[in-house]
Amino acid sequence: MKDQFLYTLIRLAMIGLGKLPAFVRSFMTDLFARIWFGLDKRHRNVVFNNIRKAYPGRFNDEQAWEFVKVNFRHTAGILFDVAWSYSLEPGELLRHFEIRGFEKAEKVINRGRGAIFLTCHMGNFELMATAIAKTDVRPLVLYRKLDFNPAERLVKEMRERFGVTMMPIRKAAPKVIEALAKGKIVGTLLDQNVDWYKGVFVDFFGRRACTNSGLAKLVLQTEAAVLPLFFRKENNRFILEFLPEVPITRTGDAIKDIETNTQAFVSAVESMVRLAPEQYFWVHNRWKTRPYC
Repeated sequence: MKDQFLYTLIRLAMIGLGKLPAFVRSFMTDLFARIWFGLDKRHRNVVFNNIRKAYPGRFNDEQAWEFVKVNFRHTAGILFDVAWSYSLEPGELLRHFEIRGFEKAEKVINRGRGAIFLTCHMGNFELMATAIAKTDVRPLVLYRKLDFNPAERLVKEMRERFGVTMMPIRKAAPKVIEALAKGKIVGTLLDQNVDWYKGVFVDFFGRRACTNSGLAKLVLQTEAAVLPLFFRKENNRFILEFLPEVPITRTGDAIKDIETNTQAFVSAVESMVRLAPEQYFWVHNRWKTRPYC
């Protein structure tokens, strides 16, 4: 009963935020970002340190802090953009989205072997499922469930309202393998730090980053294609761009192939981030797990 009440409260709050005029939402985004920047020392330091690691020598301290503020502003805007999207009817909402390079997706889909849509926390990643709705693709999307049940229910509802199917990543492998065997599409992200026993260390912006090895193992087992998706915001429009397929390496050396392909996937992610670094989710400590040597 309590969860239902909280879900309803959050839902009404999102609808209310979404119906505010654009200039009010922009003002609130600025205000929220400033307050967040001022109070959240830990995350502003994470962004500062991440950007200095990713772009050594590019920013002095003053410039780096300005980048942090811009990045906080972008991240704060995700909430208000999602609220805005939730208040619109599908036909009206989809006019604000643009698809580029979909012929690359059609090429891999037509092979019938299944495909992985690979992306990262770029742009307003919460609206990527909406962008996909402009195509005929209805993927199975892997995600990490939220611990707070009312928020989990609302987020899942918003993500699925345009036809994608959300699947918790925990113990999802058998269902994913089955879906790929049927020629279906699976969406996933690969830009989060993991503990050393869950992944392999590969290069990300010139530094060793521990990355989940599950995607490489899955692709090597199923022979599914891997197609990167780049999502960003440009002049109040949302752009979903399909990038070239990532070539898969198969040498017969299982360990080497996992490392090589994971590196290829992470390099694709890095190439997206470099195109719009201010729109990346830098508040995550990507280099938290360190190699022993």
